[in-house]
Amino acid sequence: MSPFTRIADVLWVSALFAPGALAALEALRQEDTLPAAAFALDDACHAGNENSETGSCDLSLRQLRSVLAVDSQQLDEPTKNVSLMGTLGSALPLGHPSASKAYPTHPGFTLFLVEEFDAPLDLEKDPIWTWSDGGLKEGQVRFVKEQIKFEDGKMKIEVKANHGHQHTCSHAQSEDIPHKPLVGGEMRTRFNMFRYGRYEVRMKAPTVQSHNPNVDGNFVSTMFVFRDASFKHWREIDVEVTGRAPGAISTNILTADYTAKWRPSMQETDYPISYQHMNVRAEFHDYAFEWLPGKIRWYVDGKIVREKRNDRLEVPDKSGKIMMNLWIYNHVRSVPFGGEHLENDHFPMESEYDWFRFYKWDGDQHYPPADMSSKSLTADDMYLASNNPCDGIPQIGEVIKGGRKLKPCHATCRLFHTKIDVS
Repeated sequence: MSPFTRIADVLWVSALFAPGALAALEALRQEDTLPAAAFALDDACHAGNENSETGSCDLSLRQLRSVLAVDSQQLDEPTKNVSLMGTLGSALPLGHPSASKAYPTHPGFTLFLVEEFDAPLDLEKDPIWTWSDGGLKEGQVRFVKEQIKFEDGKMKIEVKANHGHQHTCSHAQSEDIPHKPLVGGEMRTRFNMFRYGRYEVRMKAPTVQSHNPNVDGNFVSTMFVFRDASFKHWREIDVEVTGRAPGAISTNILTADYTAKWRPSMQETDYPISYQHMNVRAEFHDYAFEWLPGKIRWYVDGKIVREKRNDRLEVPDKSGKIMMNLWIYNHVRSVPFGGEHLENDHFPMESEYDWFRFYKWDGDQHYPPADMSSKSLTADDMYLASNNPCDGIPQIGEVIKGGRKLKPCHATCRLFHTKIDVS
């Protein structure tokens, strides 16, 4: 046994028997899906704990430390859960609002979260937001943190050629995905904490060819709420701006359970025809939806463009994550979503976000939790909840493929290596 291996074993044993670590391990044993012995130093797997498809480990010592105490996170001993209130404070709105701005009010809603993007967000340390390492099966884009940029008082998501190397394992999708020819970005909230309320964004879609917003191409620029998808509860409410036409806006709802692939019957889409005269690539516009029990209303520039009630598809009632991304459809598909003229796309291209706001519906007593703590979330809320290998959120649950139950894949955080601290 090498000295390095002995040190790793000592660290692992010390971590395992430290009081804080024992508390974390107890929390991680929910549903008996993550054995205590599954902790390893980076990718050095302990025998018998490898993922059945990739041979990688479930959780590294660096991630165990993240669960115990990392920067903005604290271990709440009475509940043995990660608490975010230590850095959020109690004043609303949360996030990064402007002290000089008077925000609109909406009866029945309370302004809860604001991002003005006046200063860069640290997506490794922010208590609410993080980044995704996903990549849609039907898309050409792999999401990476570096493609989310904060410049000129905006958040910008850029798509460009992929000349790098990414883990095949995606925590956001809980499975291995192939190499993609492009990289883009997706900013998202860390947990499934958001449900009924009013979601607003001011954004500008990309131009597929520089300085000419009238050229149609292919892209999907978004703001939406989303929950787990393929392996358990697929719930999604979208605002999508696409490259199909200068005024191409779509409003979507998707709902399905234990569905491995998208199918038409799980989606309802509407294209507001009254806004096809404007150019969403040339200027910023306001997009919003109000999500209430049994009802969703979508708005463009403050005017209602669609209302959806329970009918063929029921309005979702489960909490989700807020997401904003930019991606390009797969050119091998016969009917490309996002615009027919893939050949017109020139890279890099970027979408711009001026601000984001979330107004909590006053009638929702459960989400977001009053203390913004994971102790208030259910086991179902925490199912396969990790967004990337650096977020410190354990992947609790199993991936269901072809009738088989498998452990989710695991990738190693490449940002830095941290010695475990059990003091």
